[in-house]
Amino acid sequence: MDISYKITNKPFALNRHNWVALTISFLLVNSCALAGQDKFKIIENIALPAALEESSALFCSVDNGVYSLNDSGNPPMIFRLDEKANIVSQLEPQGVKNKDWEALTADDDFFYIGDIGNNRGSRKNVFIYKFPRNGGLAPKAVKMSVAYQGNKPKENESLDHDFDAEALVAVGDNLVLFSKSWKTDLLKIYLVDKSQKKQMLSAKRTVEGISGVITGADYDSVNQRYILVGYPSKRVGFGDPFMVILDQNFTLIDKISLSGFGQVEGVCAHSSGQIWFTQESSIFSSSKLVKLELTVNS
Repeated sequence: MDISYKITNKPFALNRHNWVALTISFLLVNSCALAGQDKFKIIENIALPAALEESSALFCSVDNGVYSLNDSGNPPMIFRLDEKANIVSQLEPQGVKNKDWEALTADDDFFYIGDIGNNRGSRKNVFIYKFPRNGGLAPKAVKMSVAYQGNKPKENESLDHDFDAEALVAVGDNLVLFSKSWKTDLLKIYLVDKSQKKQMLSAKRTVEGISGVITGADYDSVNQRYILVGYPSKRVGFGDPFMVILDQNFTLIDKISLSGFGQVEGVCAHSSGQIWFTQESSIFSSSKLVKLELTVNS
């Protein structure tokens, strides 16, 4: 994930009042984190290999294959992992570029890479690469171009617009794309036609009450629900990441704080019934694969 910060000429002085506000904020964040710990149980916590320090997506197939990739600035490569996060093989699709890879999903026949990162808001079109799952280690990809209705890149401000995304899920005949709405905190849901090479998207649904940006998603077909992960949008680099559960109609069911973790970027509903997610390496923590069980009936 490529983050750019707004810089002002006005210095920030930590006086007594600021320290009090900062302390209260810290206590509130951590009390909320503790409140969410009874909703899940950690099964395993595994360090990711160095080749996946910037893991930005996760996909778990029904044959127990686990796939991940890195975001911008890294080679355009998909890694297949075993259940201990060891790299088993690598896929290098033909005809692709990694401008800002943020999502990975698949149906029975095809993989889909979401080159959809747009934190700065400068991209008019983002891309989805589609290639066959049985295409060997160097499959040929088809490039799908996607634009958002109402997106005006010249008017967007970095980290203060709603035309960014990092979560893409293959469900039925469509790809479901979840927005990363920095400006409004309204989760916008788009449906992408798998067969069209060029399309303009308008939001099919909005979800209130999340108060953060979504960085990964998967569909749990056994329990007919969407599992999303993200972090607070107004506190880049601070505050606990969270997990969101939506029903199959995108109704908000629960939001669970993932206390003690860092920049969570990818998530998948594993065939074991567990939820797996990846954490990208940062100055605060190392990259890892985490397996957990939800202890709530969401």
